[in-house]
Amino acid sequence: MRRTAHLVSWAIFGYLVVVEIVLLIGFLLILVGAEPSSWLSDFLYRVVERTMEPFRGAFSAIEVADPDTPAQVEPAIETSIVFAMSVPGVLALAAHDLVEWLGGRRVPPEPADRGVDAT
Repeated sequence: MRRTAHLVSWAIFGYLVVVEIVLLIGFLLILVGAEPSSWLSDFLYRVVERTMEPFRGAFSAIEVADPDTPAQVEPAIETSIVFAMSVPGVLALAAHDLVEWLGGRRVPPEPADRGVDAT
């Protein structure tokens, strides 16, 4: 049971690390205003769009480019992506603790003896 719990925990961490890396690359592409004409940036924009669906509109983007400059994609600091990158980290820690608790590895601490005699 402990080995299974360990494997599940590593699988969760692995998935969330991949999500974090994709969100970071997407954040950097949006920050520099990369055009979606290349296959890689198009793919990452689509993946980030799907991943960001629950967080869309939570925060407004901060435009970093001159509004008079014509561009296909405006460079911006997407604060909702930064927020979305923190959520998987918290979920990973919570899932890890849950898997350890279910696997029997985590034992709750014993109550501290305060030196008071119970008699």
